Amino acid sequence: MVSAAVVARRRQLALELLLAGVLARALGQALRNVVGTSAHGLLHATGTTTGFPSIRVAIVVAVAATAAPFVTRPTRIVGKVLAFGVALAAMGSGHADPDGAAAALLIGWGIAAGLHLIFGSPGGRPGPLAVANTLRNLGVMARDVELPEEQLSPGMTVMRGFDATGPLRINVFGRDEADAQLLAKIRRVLLFKDSGAGLFLTRREQVEHEAYVMLLARSHGIRVPDVVVAGDAGGGAAVLVQREIGGVRLRDADRDTVDDAVLDEVWHQVKALHAAGIVHGRLDGDHVFLTADGPALVGFTTGRTSHQARGSTQDVAELLAATSAIAGPERALAAATRALTPEVVLPALPLLQPAALTHQTRVLLGGARHARRRTDRLREVAAGVLGVDPPAVTQLHRVKPSSVVMAAGSLVAAGGLLAGVGSPSKVWAALTNAEWQWLTFALALSLATNIGYAVALQGTVQQRLPLVPTTELQVAMSFSNLAVPALGGIAMQVRYLQRQGVDLVSAVAAGGLLSSVANVAVSAGVVGAALAAQPTTFSVSLVPTTGLAVTALGAIGVAGLAAAIIAGIPRIRGAVFPPVRQAASTMWQSLRRPRLLALLVGGNIVVALMLGGCLAASLAAFGGSAPFGSILAVSIAVQTISALVPVSGGGTALSAVGLSGALVAMGVVRPVAVAAALTDQVVISYLPALPGWFATRHLLRNDYL
Repeated sequence: MVSAAVVARRRQLALELLLAGVLARALGQALRNVVGTSAHGLLHATGTTTGFPSIRVAIVVAVAATAAPFVTRPTRIVGKVLAFGVALAAMGSGHADPDGAAAALLIGWGIAAGLHLIFGSPGGRPGPLAVANTLRNLGVMARDVELPEEQLSPGMTVMRGFDATGPLRINVFGRDEADAQLLAKIRRVLLFKDSGAGLFLTRREQVEHEAYVMLLARSHGIRVPDVVVAGDAGGGAAVLVQREIGGVRLRDADRDTVDDAVLDEVWHQVKALHAAGIVHGRLDGDHVFLTADGPALVGFTTGRTSHQARGSTQDVAELLAATSAIAGPERALAAATRALTPEVVLPALPLLQPAALTHQTRVLLGGARHARRRTDRLREVAAGVLGVDPPAVTQLHRVKPSSVVMAAGSLVAAGGLLAGVGSPSKVWAALTNAEWQWLTFALALSLATNIGYAVALQGTVQQRLPLVPTTELQVAMSFSNLAVPALGGIAMQVRYLQRQGVDLVSAVAAGGLLSSVANVAVSAGVVGAALAAQPTTFSVSLVPTTGLAVTALGAIGVAGLAAAIIAGIPRIRGAVFPPVRQAASTMWQSLRRPRLLALLVGGNIVVALMLGGCLAASLAAFGGSAPFGSILAVSIAVQTISALVPVSGGGTALSAVGLSGALVAMGVVRPVAVAAALTDQVVISYLPALPGWFATRHLLRNDYL
């Protein structure tokens, strides 16, 4: 096959095929050296000794799969039949076991995929000639089809061309892009606020949906590009052909040309769009064009035809921020209020935060250095024009040096308390004999709990929270909670939600009350399930239950007195009840939506299991063992109780004492129990604080706090 590529003067293809064969040979031999040249497979014929993996099969599959995108469909079919035929022949002749042949198939496919990723393939970006032929099959006689150097639209290839009427814009969705559609959708759902384009079974359905949205918009008098054709391009690809609309992007327009008349017309276009029940999804400076006929809207890849209040509000906030960067906040807001009613503009105010806007809009606002200041100014101007108070953002206060000293000294306090549980010399002996691979695993589980906490927080609000910054927030809370237990993390969480466009009352209800109550409720459920599956009896003599009961009764009494005062004084009642009703509505909306409830419950379940696994790994590091159900119940119960201690280091000390006592009651040797409990608290409370400090600084720099 390499020789055929050379004869055809396809030098890059010849190089890729040669690399595929060489890499398959090298990787197969490397695996043989690890597994053993005469290793038996998981399934093998009696009395047969074969190599793992089958190098011959790996070479054939790697070369055939690498060549597949460059050859015609019949040749691709022959290559697949050849690959599977060689695998079957290798098993039939005794040269490979089923697992050795399967491993060879995976090696070959993996090498081909890697080479396609590095060098590219026709499936990822069809050539201009192929696109021109496709358009002719669809009835469009295009000429001079070419690929522009600048590709601004992710997930597609944009080409330019001409027909008898004029210039064309051709959006091409290739075969490789179609294969990656589902994974890209899942990635955007997890990592970003928006999930990108809707999920369709085929690329043809996607381009037909976008064409439908554009045709619907045009039928309602909205200025959008003309749709020429949408359909299959062959090989799993699809095309959407539009007339070039001309003009200049709003972000690139001369500031002097963007007068009040232009701004008014832009907002009238948006008003008509929402009146037609259409949500654009990315109404930033890249998707508004200033043409000779007036402003036009383009790029409906993320468009939706089901009218959603949240989506239209996001459109208003996005365009308001983009136009303010060009025309100033006063003119931008004046134009918006002239076209839209105050009731439409008002819900967009909390979304005027850098973290709630697209990357393109943040760049237009001046990047991280200026976006925060400009959005703050825009919110103030908008609040003044609408006659309301600016949406308040919870203020964060720097940790006092005394708090840091208390947090650092709490480890010494815990050591003093643990001295009464076991001999310090025996504890130290146990620590020196620890298996560090288990300690590393415990630390990894402790850090991974931040993902579970982030998923749970995503389930508290209707706004889509990006997973990566939300997880980084949970890491940062490891630092704040160490110095200011509970309250420091809650304040940071509320601030973050406000930066995502959640109003203050809803942020407190979701990030403070709902997340905490849900964590306790789910933890209680997990403890009950663990005890039911593995009944356990253990001592809680080291846990000050009497003091906790007195504290709980006192808290109930104070809450009852406060409720009586609020209900009895009309002025206080009138100030308190509306926010309480709004908070209750926020929590109810989260609990009644299956997706949010699944995130809230699922995230907390994952956290509970990981915390139990962290204690189990810490115990295994010192040679101890106990039933996992018992460890899980003890870990959750003690951690929940210790979280009620509002003193820096006090919760950690209480957890260490309670865990060590419970482990001893389950039959663990006292020095091992104390060492495991102390280690568990170190990897949960202290070590994560170091990356938490860096995470806090990073979130502040990027306006997430």
